[in-house]
Amino acid sequence: MDFFIEFVLELVLDLFIEGSIEVSSNHKFSKWIRYPLLVLLLLFFAAVIFLLFFLGVYLLPENLAAGILMFVLGLFFLIGGIVKFIKMYRRKMR
Repeated sequence: MDFFIEFVLELVLDLFIEGSIEVSSNHKFSKWIRYPLLVLLLLFFAAVIFLLFFLGVYLLPENLAAGILMFVLGLFFLIGGIVKFIKMYRRKMR
């Protein structure tokens, strides 16, 4: 039963994320559809990054290596997201 729930959750999130990315970059859709989907997508990724930072700080007193690993992983995701956003913004401005 756990496998089924995991499979369904992965399928739904995959469809949501892939669909949001495709719709937000397609100019055939209205801005009223693209922008809310883009905001939801950004909120989802921001929540994942925040969770990694939170786990890093929470695990620091108990397990130093795991806390540092989670914090660094969150930092890499944050930096990677910022770099990707800057590249996409510069490409659109051309």
